[in-house]
Amino acid sequence: MHKLFCWACILTALLAFGVLEVQSADAQGRSQTAPPFVEKTLSNGLNVIVVENHMVPLVTIELVAKNGGFTEPPEYSGLSHLYEHMFFKANEKYPSQEQFMNGLEDLGGSLGVSNATTNQEHVNYFIVIPSRNMAGGMDFMSNAIRTPLFDSLELKKEKQVILGEFDRNQAEPDFPLRYAMDSAVWSPALFSRKEQLGLRPTILSATPEMMHTIQHRFYVPNNMALIISGDVNPSEVFAMAERYFGAKLWPKGPAPFPTYNPPPFPPITKQLVVRPALDFPYTEIRFEWHGPSLGKENADTYAADVFSTILDQPNSRFQKALVDKRLAYQAQVSYFSEMNVGPIDIEAYAPIPATKKAVKAIEDQIAHFTDADYFTDDELSTAKRILAGDRIYETESATSFATQSLPLWWASAGLDYYTHYLENVNKVTRADIQRYIDRWIKGQPYVLGVTTNQTALDKLQLKPEDLLQ
Repeated sequence: MHKLFCWACILTALLAFGVLEVQSADAQGRSQTAPPFVEKTLSNGLNVIVVENHMVPLVTIELVAKNGGFTEPPEYSGLSHLYEHMFFKANEKYPSQEQFMNGLEDLGGSLGVSNATTNQEHVNYFIVIPSRNMAGGMDFMSNAIRTPLFDSLELKKEKQVILGEFDRNQAEPDFPLRYAMDSAVWSPALFSRKEQLGLRPTILSATPEMMHTIQHRFYVPNNMALIISGDVNPSEVFAMAERYFGAKLWPKGPAPFPTYNPPPFPPITKQLVVRPALDFPYTEIRFEWHGPSLGKENADTYAADVFSTILDQPNSRFQKALVDKRLAYQAQVSYFSEMNVGPIDIEAYAPIPATKKAVKAIEDQIAHFTDADYFTDDELSTAKRILAGDRIYETESATSFATQSLPLWWASAGLDYYTHYLENVNKVTRADIQRYIDRWIKGQPYVLGVTTNQTALDKLQLKPEDLLQ
């Protein structure tokens, strides 16, 4: 792990300083190298994506659904996550948990690995097994996705596991602030669409019938991708995909979208959210805005990535105003890529006595974001090189690329967005960045969140009229 991290740092540094060139689109938009995958769509709508890598004799078999927090009204809040836990349970071929786990062990022996994650806009499930057992693995995953049983006793057990995860999250010092900010940023009525952890009462009241409702709505082939990565041959993968996941076994279902799209989020009301954090020795400060949506405002998403990268560099004007002046231990600007309104965040960790000064310093920086000299041409060029380096590094491991990067881009943006990402990043101009800042940040409503220990909050006496710009 440490070795991989260091190589990533070295790679990024070489790219940033122009020592290493990247085969991608240049500033004039010439086409980049071929994407590190091939794909095919079956007649039932299932998108099959293959990442070929013969370094080790392993294969990762993964299923991705366009599901998650964004599909959940309050009465289903957290149930995508509960469904994820129920995936690795009984199905028609393996009618008990013990048989299911024995089946996985038979495929992989000591190498058999299974995991899953629930995100706001996708849920993915995967197993890693020896590549010689790929056909068996395809059959195993096919039965799991098509014929879940949702045994009521297993469901009862997994509810407690989910609540244990909820407890661990709730025990984190900044949980009260994060939860309160979600409600403020996305509205009390719709914040469940951005909170995949869910609501305790909803999780406790879940039934097998509700799990089947989720299955029939979202776990249809025309709303899913099958991603195969590792020591494989694409033509063999496509043939096996047709055999184990094709229309004869898994017919196309009703298209879930736009039927189950979230309602539009109401505009943000500018406000201050203050919550105590147990034993916090510093202050966490968060500004959050509604940002651009993938598929709707793509040009602004590229500008967002470039601008955030500029500001996060140690020598940027933003970092000098906060970290170098000791108003913050750390400060970061980010845009999170999402199809249904991606949030923009500025997050800083400040010494408690400097809390108010740090907030004012951030607001002052925001006011100057569109200054002609706020960043240099070299900083703009370096940011693009860093993003190119990140793109190279994320493909280094076939398994991590297939289970972390590809699901996000496939579900929220589409693979064309990924394929042409660097080409479009390299086209970003100062005017594009200024448009992005004016449209989404400067002068736009935001939520300011502050958390530290209660004793410090009592002394600070934070008030909206003192902090909000």
